[in-house]
Amino acid sequence: MKRSWDSNEKGLTLVEVLAALVILGILFVGIMTIFPQMTLFNEKTGTKLDTMNLARQEMVEITTQDKWHKVILSDPEIPETNVPEYLKEEKLKYEMAELGYSESTSPGPADTVRFHRTGDYLYEVDVYMKCEEFLNDALIGSEPPTAGNCEAAERDKLYKVHLKLYKESPAANGSFQMSSETFSYITYSAINEPLPVSGGG
Repeated sequence: MKRSWDSNEKGLTLVEVLAALVILGILFVGIMTIFPQMTLFNEKTGTKLDTMNLARQEMVEITTQDKWHKVILSDPEIPETNVPEYLKEEKLKYEMAELGYSESTSPGPADTVRFHRTGDYLYEVDVYMKCEEFLNDALIGSEPPTAGNCEAAERDKLYKVHLKLYKESPAANGSFQMSSETFSYITYSAINEPLPVSGGG
């Protein structure tokens, strides 16, 4: 009796197996190179988020409203005593020194005073001494808001603040690279107090 062989037997030749292994090896190497890059990206993102939060917290400390009140001794009969003055460098330097900042020797943009503070990070703050126009929201809820300006009689005056946070560069000791920045405004507000009344004798 003659045995019949099935000519449709399925199987892989040695060449096909080797080709499949080479392809799988290439894919495996490609996948393995992605993981270190993803880890590095995650570390950079985490550091960026940390420094962004630090920059925002520092900006809140700088622009806290109660630091920037200007008390005015007012007399209804003498209009000049009721006019708030502009933010002066002496006031600015005093308040920034209270937060641990020193005036920087490196020049900032035009019309700015630059401060810095070092620690785990380097903080650099530019305060623009030019008053900025703004929208006065004191009447929101009852009437449309009015536009504030930089006239001398304006009760509140805005001054732009630009804060940059630098972290030490791992490549070179002592050098820093910028990690985050944020903008906000100092509101220099006037508070009226009546002139003291001299007592009669």
